[in-house]
Amino acid sequence: MLKEPQVSATSGMKSVVLIVSKSSRASQMLVRRMEKAGYQVVSAKTDLDAVECLGRHQVEAIVCHTQQARNSALKLLEQLRDRESDACIIVVGADEGAERAAALLRAGAYDYLTLPIRTGRLEESLRQGLDTRRSFIQVRELSGRLRNANEDLAHERDTLRRWSQTLAQLNHTGQAMAGTLNADEIIRLLRGRLDQIVKYDRLGVLWLDPERIWVYTADASNEAVQEEVKRTLLATGRRLRGASSASQPDQQGSGEHPTEAAAVAPERSAHVLEVPLLVAQGQVGLIRLERERGASFHSDEIEIAKAVATSLALALRNAETHSQVQNMAMTDGLTNLLNRRAFSTILTREFKNTERYGTPLCLVMADLDNFKKINDEHGHLIGDRLLKETATLIYRAIRAVDVVARYGGEEFAIILPRTDTEQATILATRIREQIANHVFVVNGAPVRLTMSMGVSRIPHSSVTSPDDLVSAADAALYQAKARGRNCVEVSPDLLTHAEAAPAGAGGASAGSESRVYG
Repeated sequence: MLKEPQVSATSGMKSVVLIVSKSSRASQMLVRRMEKAGYQVVSAKTDLDAVECLGRHQVEAIVCHTQQARNSALKLLEQLRDRESDACIIVVGADEGAERAAALLRAGAYDYLTLPIRTGRLEESLRQGLDTRRSFIQVRELSGRLRNANEDLAHERDTLRRWSQTLAQLNHTGQAMAGTLNADEIIRLLRGRLDQIVKYDRLGVLWLDPERIWVYTADASNEAVQEEVKRTLLATGRRLRGASSASQPDQQGSGEHPTEAAAVAPERSAHVLEVPLLVAQGQVGLIRLERERGASFHSDEIEIAKAVATSLALALRNAETHSQVQNMAMTDGLTNLLNRRAFSTILTREFKNTERYGTPLCLVMADLDNFKKINDEHGHLIGDRLLKETATLIYRAIRAVDVVARYGGEEFAIILPRTDTEQATILATRIREQIANHVFVVNGAPVRLTMSMGVSRIPHSSVTSPDDLVSAADAALYQAKARGRNCVEVSPDLLTHAEAAPAGAGGASAGSESRVYG
C-alpha cells in the first residue's frame, strides 16, 4: 500500500530523518525504508557526524542503529539532551534485555526496536513518535503563549499600582480579572467593578476570535435593548474584520494603530464610548459603554476605560490560551472525546455527588470486539478511522448530561449521572445495536463491527470508590466477552465477579495499564 509522504507540520516539507549507523549495510537498509515511507533522509556514521547534521538540517527524527546499545546509544542521547534537541529518537539494535532498553528510554529515546524488525514496525513507531513530538511542540508553544500573557498581565498590574490613590479601584479591577481563567467570570467581574469607576447604563464586550458577545443593561428585563446592543456589536465585528483584511496606504509609517484611540460618538439620545481591546497592537475586541443620562464621557473616564481595556484584553487572551492548553490536556487526540485523565476527574466528581445526594450513577465500559484483527488486516490508519467513526456514533447516542471518554485502545467509558441500571442497560443496548447495524466502509467494502459492554452502578454495597465502580463494570464487560461478545452485561455483586473472573482479567482496575479483551 502506498503511503502519503510524511510532512513537517512547521515547514510544509517532508520530515527529515537522520540515520546514525557505523554499519554501511544497516545504514543503507534503514535509508531505503525511510525513503520508501516518504521521509527526507540524511545519514551519519558517528555521534560527532550526527551532532553536526543537527546543525545543518532541521532533523525531526533520529534512527540510531547500534551494536552496543547501552554504551554508544546512551552517549548520543546525552549529547542530544545537552543540545536540548526535541528530535524523536528511535534506537535499533540487538535484544540486550529489558533493563538496558529501559535505560535508553529513560535517557530520552522514544522507542527501542530489536533486530530483526518486522515489516512496518519501524515506520509505525516513527509515525507515532513524530505525532507525539508535534503534540509536545504545540503544548510547549501554547504554554509559552500562556507564560508571556501572564508576564504581560503582571506588567500591566504593576503599571496600575503607580496610578494615584483615586484610581485604586481600577487597580483592584485589573487584579480581579487576572485572578481567574474563566472568560464569563472575567466579564462578570468587569461589570460589577467598572460601574464603581465609570457610570454607564449599557455595557457590551465583543471578542473577535472566536466571536463572543456579552451584553449587560441597567434594565435586564428589556430584551429589545439588549438585542439592539448585540446587533450593533455584531456589525462592528464585521466592520473590524473587513478593515483588518484591507491595507490603508495613508496609515503606513504613521506609527499609530488605526484603532488605538477611544472613540466617543453620539447615537440616539445616548452618549457612547467605544474602546478597542488590543494585544500586541492587534485589535482582538471592543468595549462599548452607553450612557443615557448625564454628561458625555470626559477625558479621565476615557483613560480609565482604555486602562481597563488593556487588562481585559490580556485577561481574556490569557483565559483563551489556558482553555486551549486545558483542552489539549483533557481531550483524546484521535477521537476528540475526553481522555482517561478527564474521565477519572469527572467520575470522581459524579461519585461524590451520588454519595451526597443519593441519586443513582451508572458506568458503562465498552470494548470493540476483535478489533486487533481489523488493525492486523487493514493497518492502524484504517483502525484509527474506524475508532473515530465509532466514537462519533457513541457521542451522538448519549444524552447531554452523559459523559463519554476514550479509556484506552478500542475501549470507551460512559458515565451516566442520575441513571438507574434499567435505563443504563437500555442506552447501552441501543449503542450496541447502532454499532452492530452501522456499515463501516474500508477500501470500498463494507465492514461490520460489534461491541461488548459492561454496566455497573451505585448505590451498591460492594462499590465504595470510583475504582470499585470501574472494576465492577470491567467484570461485567469480561462476562459479556465470555458469553460470545456483542452483548450487554450488568454487574451483580462485585465480589462474585472478582472471584469468577479468569486469572489476569478480574483484577483490572481504573489504574490498570494492560487491558486485553479481544
